[in-house]
Amino acid sequence: MATKPAPAGILEGELVKEAVLADWEMSKQNRAREEFDHLDFLLHRFVLPELGGYENPICRDIARHLEQVRAYSGNFCWRHSTLGAAHDAKEVPHA
Repeated sequence: MATKPAPAGILEGELVKEAVLADWEMSKQNRAREEFDHLDFLLHRFVLPELGGYENPICRDIARHLEQVRAYSGNFCWRHSTLGAAHDAKEVPHA
């Protein structure tokens, strides 16, 4: 039995429920973003120039992968970063 292809503009696949992150999990995403930022800095400041900079295809590939990590992770769930920051707050001043 043959299946029909999906009409143009309709995605095939399985619908899944929205993922939910707890505040402590978001805190870990914030820390992962900070670590990634540091790795990105080290690579761009020290490693890539020593390999010849963007003239070297390997450097361009590394830079592309760094950008893809940010894009595919939503910059480590940036839009929810305040949830993790609230979890990390030790003392909140009262008004």
